[in-house]
This record gives sequence, structure tokens and C-alpha cells, in this order.
Amino acid sequence: MIKKILFLLIVFSSTVYAEEKFNVGIDFELMNDSQSPYVLKKTEKIMVVEAFWYGCPHCYVFEDHLSKWKEKDADDINFINMPVVFNKPWLLHARAFYTMKALENSEQLHKNFFISYHEQGRTFPNVESILNFLESQGADIEKAKKIISSESVSKKVQEANYLLESYKIDSVPAIIINDKYRISGRMAKTYKRMIEISEYIIDLERASRIK
Repeated sequence: MIKKILFLLIVFSSTVYAEEKFNVGIDFELMNDSQSPYVLKKTEKIMVVEAFWYGCPHCYVFEDHLSKWKEKDADDINFINMPVVFNKPWLLHARAFYTMKALENSEQLHKNFFISYHEQGRTFPNVESILNFLESQGADIEKAKKIISSESVSKKVQEANYLLESYKIDSVPAIIINDKYRISGRMAKTYKRMIEISEYIIDLERASRIK
């Protein structure tokens, strides 16, 4: 009887593991076959990039999941929000993002910008509308004016755009881990699974790291 119970326990455990395992080509994509800098100990942290656009309703909902995801704040994680630039309106919103990053209370500004877009119908079609939003949030508006038109913001937008082009992002939200793994909403199917797949890949990278 005990042997039978142990056998069933092993079978059950194996089944649970199989159900939790995610597969390349089905649940996520492998962008290259090389070992990541993290695995090779060339970097100290796992880079997790979230590609998004403020006007994307799926990104807006996913933002709530990300805000509750404790793993992204782990000591060995470098979590980066990265705005995608597919056209001029997206370019403007990318400038807004990097402007807010340079201001105080940037995380709350980021969250409130999303809320203003999707709950209040403010689509921020020009610089003036973005500055009006920042002023309503109590930001230093003179500082914001200088930042949003600065070369440093232009450079950050260009760098992000170049990096995301190398990732071959064609939809948002998307998660890129260590410049190697790509998780799209289409593959993940749900916001919860996108988080779960990310955790699975993060664990793979941790387990593969050279001792």
C-alpha cells in the first residue's frame, strides 16, 4: 500500500511539473542560442525588459500585473520599462516616458499617465498636452520643458528604438529576458501566464549560471 502511495505521489508530482513547464516555440521564443552574459557571469543581474506603449489597452491592464509582481524587484533582476516607437505618436509618448523618468516620483507619474490615457481619454497628441499633464501632477514644469526637448531624451529614445528593433518586437506588451528570450502576448495568451513564463525563464537563467 505504501509503495502504491509513493508511486502515485511520484506520478502526480511529475504531472504537475509537466503542466508547469513551458516550451520554446510555443510559450516563448528563443532569439539566439548563445549563453547570456548573466549565465557567463559577465553581468550581475538578469535583464528583464517590458516593451510597451501608453496607448495600448493590453499594456495598461498588464501594468497592474507588473506592479504586483514581486520577482521584478529581486536583487538579481534589472527590470526595465521600454517604450516602443512604431510611429510619430508613439515617439512622442516615448519622450514623455523618459521625461518622467528624470522627474521626481517617476513611477507614480508613469502609472498616472496610463490612467489618464485610458480612464480619462487623454491621448496626449502633442508636447503641450504632456506638459499640462505633468503640471497637473505637481511636477517641476520648467524642468520638464527642458528635459522633454533635450538631446539626452532623444538619445534614450533612439537607443530604446534600436534595441527593440533588434528584438524584432511586432506587438506589445512583450517581455525580453537577457537579450535571449522573447515572450509575446500572443504566445502567453494571458497576463498571468506572461508573468509565469517570465518566472520560468528567470529560474532557467539562475540555474544555468556558471558556479
